[in-house]
Amino acid sequence: MLKKLNPSLSFLLITVLLWLLQYGFDIIVGDGDGKITFLGTYIFIGFIQTFLLISALIWLPEVIKRLKGNFASTSKEFLKRNSTSVFICFILFFVILIDFFGFAFFNEKTVVQTYKRSHYRTPHPCFHHGLVQNMAVEALWGNITYPLYTNSFGFKDSTVFKAKQNLDKKQAVFIGDSFTEGVGVVYENTFFGQMRKEFSKNDNLQLWNAGCVSYSPLIYYNKIKYYTEVENFKIDYLWVFIDGSDIQDEINYKAHVPNCSEKYTPKAGTIEYYRYNIKKDNSLYAIYTNHSLIIRLVSNTYKKFFTSKKDSEQQRYVKNRLAWIDNEEIYQEWGKKGIELAENHMQELVELCKEKNIKLTIAVYPWAEMINNHERQLKTWEKFTQKNNIPLINLFSVFSQKVKETSFEEVDKKYFIEGDGHWNAEGHHLVAETIKKPFEEMLLNIKKVEKLEEIDSLKSE
Repeated sequence: MLKKLNPSLSFLLITVLLWLLQYGFDIIVGDGDGKITFLGTYIFIGFIQTFLLISALIWLPEVIKRLKGNFASTSKEFLKRNSTSVFICFILFFVILIDFFGFAFFNEKTVVQTYKRSHYRTPHPCFHHGLVQNMAVEALWGNITYPLYTNSFGFKDSTVFKAKQNLDKKQAVFIGDSFTEGVGVVYENTFFGQMRKEFSKNDNLQLWNAGCVSYSPLIYYNKIKYYTEVENFKIDYLWVFIDGSDIQDEINYKAHVPNCSEKYTPKAGTIEYYRYNIKKDNSLYAIYTNHSLIIRLVSNTYKKFFTSKKDSEQQRYVKNRLAWIDNEEIYQEWGKKGIELAENHMQELVELCKEKNIKLTIAVYPWAEMINNHERQLKTWEKFTQKNNIPLINLFSVFSQKVKETSFEEVDKKYFIEGDGHWNAEGHHLVAETIKKPFEEMLLNIKKVEKLEEIDSLKSE
């Protein structure tokens, strides 16, 4: 059939079929172990887009001639007239293909690790993204491998189990981003894990960790709203942990339109990962910059000789996440708007907590890069909490004091993951020890208030 068609029409037909096949791939791909299927997904997409690129280069001269009214009428005539360009393009095609396959197989560990980083994370129509329920995985953060478990609520926990609230007990929820989730640290060593262990002695309290990477005030509000109104999740105390990266995330999530009207159960496996992580940026540029053996070798060589791992990582964090704090130009460009969005969404959360009779506490804390540079962040939330009469836990002062006692270099080395900016086990322990007292005081104060209310009620009778 293709022989009877004009070469240009043949190319058009093949192109349409390939693009339909690519964008229908998430329907036909099955669940896998994250190795064969995941590698196959990228190789499949790469093969299609490589073919399309080379085909376009081959046919471009003929399309131009067609527009001028001078084009080949048969494939044989076309190949004869363009034999040199066709030969060069086919050589280029095989070079790119070998490069792509080379990355996939010689860097198989890297590709599989990328899957490990994310296949237990899932999109959510209401609060953008979260953790898949009932997962037990070997998670990866940087070069750190650690076990990660989620319960049936989709919260990080000590093990996989069907979680159930005891409604006779008070329910405390912690929510925040990667620091609250506890990336790179085993559950028992996270500040939440230590807090739960400490307060498990309290027979009248259950603690839950709703934190997840890249959360921000928009997601804090939507997730609490979803769990309280759709999942009927009881919350008595809510502790929200806010950091400097939340401001950029507020800008990133501006286009998110939450759908919180009904229950949604995320699914694990390659299909969800493909939709969330690959399909969101499967442009030709993204695929080849992220999955080319040649580009990877050049990049690694450059990093080896011209940058240190620690400096490059810290510079990336500062530039992309925290630059609004001390760079006036960036603050005016998007930082100011990000703060406005964050305050608006936190105000919505304040009103929701009042409506649901939830005791709200806000905590602010530093990345390593913010210990000596946090005034703008701290003042923003000091002003907000004072206006709303909400307790504020200032963790900046704890780390700043440690710097005064030793040095920034010593504090960075002792309490943070090297070259990363997140707390290590020691950092989590410092945070847990710091917040235990205000958390306990909150419980005692509320208990006193409830006791007084009970006495007043008895007197009125």
